[in-house]
Amino acid sequence: MRDFFIEIFGDFGRIIIFLHILSACLLIGSMFVLRFVIQPVEADILDNKVKFGSCLRMMKRYIVFLLPVMFIIVLTSVFMNLGIGFKSGNPTTYVMVNTKEALWTFIAFNFVYMYIKYWKAKKGFDEGNYIEVEENMVLMVKYLIPLNLILAIISVYFGVILRGY
Repeated sequence: MRDFFIEIFGDFGRIIIFLHILSACLLIGSMFVLRFVIQPVEADILDNKVKFGSCLRMMKRYIVFLLPVMFIIVLTSVFMNLGIGFKSGNPTTYVMVNTKEALWTFIAFNFVYMYIKYWKAKKGFDEGNYIEVEENMVLMVKYLIPLNLILAIISVYFGVILRGY
């Protein structure tokens, strides 16, 4: 199985790295835009039903957007990890690869937690419980997304170090 990844990476290494970097850029850019561009505009809406309805629709679209992006990041990282052969290389480099994997695993679990919070907010919205909607949305937009943004930026920095620049 490992030979398969090595052969595929040997043939399509540039495309795999390009897709990995593009997906990371899309993920980080989308988190930045969501938190620092869209959220302040949403906060200015006075009618709670309109504000929370819009916010829930936006989060649903964001979650649908995240699924393929995260899948591409995971798939390309597996190809790069096995194709480049980090395990048999420098131990410090392999530790950094494992640290990047741990960061992205935490980011993925954080997104799963955000999805759970989204469904609780949606349920609260359907019941007219705007306090529950606001609590869940504030947690997602003001805390979980910035946390993922910081972790993703750290992971990108580690990726730059791994590339040797």
